[in-house]
Amino acid sequence: MSTKLALQLNAVVGIGSAIAATAIMSLALTRPEALASAIAQREYGDVALAVLSQAAGWIHALLRFV
Repeated sequence: MSTKLALQLNAVVGIGSAIAATAIMSLALTRPEALASAIAQREYGDVALAVLSQAAGWIHALLRFV
């Protein structure tokens, strides 16, 4: 693996984790009871779907301007 490819992969992983962290924090601020109950019941699939839905909404809003 070349150095350039490793740096690009590192950048993609970093951006992805930053987006996921932002989406989780946004959900924690906007729907704290739903997020807390899903985590307490260990329904991580629901949390992942909510995070993906939040990120898709952001991408949709961003692409509206393009």
